[in-house]
Amino acid sequence: VIRGYTALLLDGIYGQVTDAQKKTLASISDQTDRLTRLVQRLLDISRFEAGGGRLELREIPLRFFLNDLAHGFDALAIQNRIDFAMEIAGDLPETMTGDPDRLNEVLGNLLSNAFKSTPQGGKIRLVAMPAPDGVLVEVRDTGIGIAADKLPKIFEKFFQVENEAQPRSVGSGLGLAIAQEIVEAHGGTITAESQVGRGTTFRVFLPLRPPVANAA
Repeated sequence: VIRGYTALLLDGIYGQVTDAQKKTLASISDQTDRLTRLVQRLLDISRFEAGGGRLELREIPLRFFLNDLAHGFDALAIQNRIDFAMEIAGDLPETMTGDPDRLNEVLGNLLSNAFKSTPQGGKIRLVAMPAPDGVLVEVRDTGIGIAADKLPKIFEKFFQVENEAQPRSVGSGLGLAIAQEIVEAHGGTITAESQVGRGTTFRVFLPLRPPVANAA
């Protein structure tokens, strides 16, 4: 309703709108979208925690999936002057079963966090390799890193690490919590290791075939 009435006001349905008012209405629209995403994330994590988070499982062509994911960050890498590249092992399985939209959300979140924490001139790598009965995907960065006392808490809901690289970059603190729920729903694991001032590596293990019980 808020979004709808804001759009009507911007379109001048209720009368002429000044430039200053348009700027304010655009801000209201942006914040409404942000609130909608936050509510959706809260619903998502609640469903997974309650065992009701369902996966739309299908065969995923891994190389195409990873290439498409990485391509979406090329412009950001150029804009922020970050050395971003993907490394795919030659013996990576051709396909795996999973929910591509949910896995895109997981890896996209990890890459977004890497770009937020990595200053200009840094490096980010998306690495994929085979693992016993599955695949291992890593997101490595040379960013600011995470303190040892905070690292065990990063998958907790609403926990946020202070970001000196982008002080204004404030999230909801739900991204990693949701990522963990999605990965575990696939029968996988997600872990992280980090050193302050040297960077962070997130590791996501995914089995080639998730538990059947999680299929939609």
